[in-house]
Amino acid sequence: MSTTRRRLERMIRGGLVSFRCEVSDVISGWPVNAHFWARVPPHELDRISQALVALPEIRMCAAITGTDNLLVIVWLRSLGDSQRLEARLAERFPTLTLTERAIVLRMPKRMGWLLDGHGRSTRPVPVNPWDDLP
Repeated sequence: MSTTRRRLERMIRGGLVSFRCEVSDVISGWPVNAHFWARVPPHELDRISQALVALPEIRMCAAITGTDNLLVIVWLRSLGDSQRLEARLAERFPTLTLTERAIVLRMPKRMGWLLDGHGRSTRPVPVNPWDDLP
């Protein structure tokens, strides 16, 4: 057990493992989910993504491949906050170009859990990436 503990502690210290607590978006007061796809100059991707994750609305920020190189998932208090957040991002990050937006109307599942109408987990749905393989 001590070997496992040491290895886990080393991975945590090294930033290879992190912990995440899922909460109900509805009950938390952030009921609106949105996805933003963006383009950022490659040499600014790290700097801008680090600054984005410090904003309270940002749920996830990930570099992606393709024409757009950044995906930002946000939680908002209202639909109007989407426009306000876009304006703030444009002002703060002039080289970031939002190319696509999507408001998520319903989140039936998150992180392997089925959710009820209030965003609370009801039962697990195991993720099996090999399920479709012959």
